Amino acid sequence: MPDENSFGARDWLRLVATLAWLVVFVNWPQITFAVTLLIIGSAFILFNATIFWVTVIRKERASSVAPIIGGLFAAAGILILPISEGWKWLWIPLVIDWGGLPFVLTGWLSTRVKT
Repeated sequence: MPDENSFGARDWLRLVATLAWLVVFVNWPQITFAVTLLIIGSAFILFNATIFWVTVIRKERASSVAPIIGGLFAAAGILILPISEGWKWLWIPLVIDWGGLPFVLTGWLSTRVKT
């Protein structure tokens, strides 16, 4: 059993990954921040997609969606990327994210149909 004060392989791997991320962030802060936002936004988009799959396709109960957060994070990541005319692609995460525009439109349409 390893000692509590020992520095194991996982600790070394964590330290190296953190230092590598810091070096990348210091050298390319704009790209690193944009990619980080894209990763966070993609995780929320995938979460919302699984909620859509469980509730709409499989007709089961699931926790609620995280409204528009994933689309906004990913859109902010696209906006920050140092690509010329990259801002033209901002609409894609907002349309793909089930918690974003499709969720809002579905709620709006369902209230319009009931009245």
